[in-house]
Amino acid sequence: MEPSSIHKMASSGENKTRAVDLTSLLEHPKYKEMVAYGYNNQEQVHVAMLVVLYLSEAKQWAELDLQPCPALQMVTLYGRPTQADNLQVLVPLGKQADLSPQRLRDFLTHVSLPQDELELEEPDLMTRRVTLAICDTDSTITFYRITDGFVPPDPPEVVAEKKAKKRQWKKRKGQRTQHQQ
Repeated sequence: MEPSSIHKMASSGENKTRAVDLTSLLEHPKYKEMVAYGYNNQEQVHVAMLVVLYLSEAKQWAELDLQPCPALQMVTLYGRPTQADNLQVLVPLGKQADLSPQRLRDFLTHVSLPQDELELEEPDLMTRRVTLAICDTDSTITFYRITDGFVPPDPPEVVAEKKAKKRQWKKRKGQRTQHQQ
């Protein structure tokens, strides 16, 4: 779908706000960067942009960047929710995307972190784990993590530590919200 046809579909409708939102989406620097990769998959670029906006604006990820995947002719993302988290690799997909076992294997084989990031992380772990960000037509995004093989669960003490950190984070976030009001 061409960017201009996306804009035309929205602007021909009654909802002018949606047309303005799509126009600003098409003008966004990250969207322009994705289009500049030259892949003929405008739907995937549009979905990738929705995922970028969701993670950067709604979830406020500490780091999020684009990574072209020439082997699959797709835009992928990598980033971390907080500075303390490991880097994650994400593949934005529309809900109609064909997901066969071979396609999942292709993601695990071809999608990876940029080379300069691989030196900082655990390369074996990071190149064998990919998160699919599947976007529905109403912009709902569902995340599925796929790995190459089985991943053993964390020990109970690690799980308890993660839960405690999450509670602290939610508590601090709630306090910040109250202070802003």
